[in-house]
Amino acid sequence: MNRQIIKDIVIRALKTFVQAFLSAISVDALLGVTDFDTLKRIGISMLIAGTAAGISAVWNTALEAVNINSSGGAAA
Repeated sequence: MNRQIIKDIVIRALKTFVQAFLSAISVDALLGVTDFDTLKRIGISMLIAGTAAGISAVWNTALEAVNINSSGGAAA
């Protein structure tokens, strides 16, 4: 895979992280951070967002590898 493909995958993973994190954090923001349990939920939200971004990166890498292999070595 060339650098442009890797850059695109990283950008998609970062977008996924931001989307998942903001959606999770917005719910906690409505409740307000008043105690350790709420702070812990925010941390868990960050872990979920990071996991979603990781899954997105792996998925996009696999799809790109399939595209390259099925097109005879050239990126689609």
